[in-house]
Amino acid sequence: MLAKRLELIANLLQQNGSVEVTELSKLYGVTEKTIRQDLIKLEKLHIATRVHGGALPYNGKNDIFPIVERKNRYTKRKQEIARLAKTLVSENDIIFLDSGTTTLELARLIDKRVIVITPDPIIQAELMGHDQVILYSTGGRLKREGGSCTLIGSDAVRMIRNYRAKKCFIGASALDYEHGLMVFSPDEVDTKRAMIKASQEVIALVDSSKLEQTAFVSFAEITEVSHLVTDSDIPQGCAQQLEQYGLQVYIAQG
Repeated sequence: MLAKRLELIANLLQQNGSVEVTELSKLYGVTEKTIRQDLIKLEKLHIATRVHGGALPYNGKNDIFPIVERKNRYTKRKQEIARLAKTLVSENDIIFLDSGTTTLELARLIDKRVIVITPDPIIQAELMGHDQVILYSTGGRLKREGGSCTLIGSDAVRMIRNYRAKKCFIGASALDYEHGLMVFSPDEVDTKRAMIKASQEVIALVDSSKLEQTAFVSFAEITEVSHLVTDSDIPQGCAQQLEQYGLQVYIAQG
């Protein structure tokens, strides 16, 4: 239960930009003391920064700006990343599109004849209007969380293993040199790993706020990734460090 609660708190923190001890105590039916202990654990994992009455996301720099501004800024970053990632999509490609907001932005831009396989029902709905796209769903159990949806479980993994793709556009909650690509939810790991294994090229779409950060669980080593597409706020020296692992780094300039 503790691990699941930590995962849920971390997801709320990522989605809302802040959490409050009192609200979390009521939400999960535990004492405020227990929630404070949870936040201490998340702070040690470099996921949260504790403040009076709650916590904010950890970013390694204490560069805290208003939640609305942060959300708008991240949306702009994701759109920039998607525009650059679109240039890596070629006519007649077979591609996996991972679930997530950045891959959704990419899906909105696809204007070539391609085959797309995705575990994300929101991306599937978007691509229904793209007549040139041949669309496959992975199937599986639907996981709903924080306004996002993804298909997970053994059925999804089995479906993915039936195919071979030219490219996989994958998302992540964090990227760290030692632990590679990470997510907050262990439920998503098997699906992501299966897409990576079934692809010739792995293209990670990760905005700069997630670089040099950690999450709960790793799903890929850096050396398993072919390319990284990120934005111009990438930490100093990060691109050079990643290129030493063999990645080709693309930086969207806006």
